[in-house]
Amino acid sequence: MKKAFTLNELLIAIAIIGVILIIAIPIVYSHFNKKSQVVGLQRAYTAVTNAVKLMLIDERVKSISKSSLYVDAAEDTVENTAGKFLKKYFTVTRDCGTEPGDCFANSYSNLIKEPVALPGSGKSYCVKTSMGSSICIEPPDEAIAARVLVDVNGESRPNVAGRDLFLFYIYKDGFIGDRVSDASDVAVCRENAYGSGCFNRIINSDWSMDY
Repeated sequence: MKKAFTLNELLIAIAIIGVILIIAIPIVYSHFNKKSQVVGLQRAYTAVTNAVKLMLIDERVKSISKSSLYVDAAEDTVENTAGKFLKKYFTVTRDCGTEPGDCFANSYSNLIKEPVALPGSGKSYCVKTSMGSSICIEPPDEAIAARVLVDVNGESRPNVAGRDLFLFYIYKDGFIGDRVSDASDVAVCRENAYGSGCFNRIINSDWSMDY
């Protein structure tokens, strides 16, 4: 004859399952969020890479410094360089012009919860894309590479640099990535205002958010 479970035994079993779920659910949720953020970053990075390649082909040039994205004269404004590039090669669902705050969240922080300020108005051209990501590009000139700031899920949370906010560059030789940050330095990733070091860590970890 099989012995039935007592009420106490059932309650203990339910309590154990509850404790396991309390521990496991946040871990699974965090892993899912990181995965979705990395996928969003990879999608945005690929879109920028493909757009730059198309621009160089369309304009029949081999260098960014010879392209319409490059600022080499006084009349080359943010609007007619980065603005034209974004509107030509991306499906824009919201054109925010030179006001980043119109496409991004109201506030951001880095991984150690310090506040992060978006670039000042007028420096970059910003759009919301059909991918759901928000992108700002500061066009390159003789002194700087083009800066690409991406929020992979637009205004949606977590609004944290290194989670959904990232920075990378379009260099004059066509390289797209980040040659500035030391990817082996955890502090760079945690403290950087725009998740610059985190971008390198993700790339070097085969598109994995290992922090």
